Amino acid sequence: MGFFTTLGSKISHAAHHLGQKAKSVAKKVGKTADVVGKVAKGVASVSGVLASGAALVGAEPVAAGLLGVAGAAKAVQGIAAGVSKGAKFVEGVGTAVDKGASVVDHSAHAIDKIRRGKTMQAIGDITKAVDAGEAAAKAGSGARKQIERKK
Repeated sequence: MGFFTTLGSKISHAAHHLGQKAKSVAKKVGKTADVVGKVAKGVASVSGVLASGAALVGAEPVAAGLLGVAGAAKAVQGIAAGVSKGAKFVEGVGTAVDKGASVVDHSAHAIDKIRRGKTMQAIGDITKAVDAGEAAAKAGSGARKQIERKK
């Protein structure tokens, strides 16, 4: 392998590692945010029911406090939904980076095989590079759609 092929391979391996790590962390954050959102939704529902019961029996201060808890729980639920959406975005970007690194790596191997005169063996690497490129484009378009401003 030449200098630039080796350098490209090292860079693509580092990008692959970062993409995998980003996907892993984002998936965990997204799952946690979803759980927090579900719990907050339950707290808001229960607090709302208890507040209406307290108001029925004439305990307006207790009802006001419970409504405050329900409002705070709804706010937490909204924040958790935003965090979950952000985590899905990061996961998509991580996938795009990972697949992009795979394209570079497979392309470098194909070029090396072509230089050595092994054209038929290079076709397999080229096919893998094209498949990884399509997957990177798909993941990247999902991230792009989340970034684009809605009109």
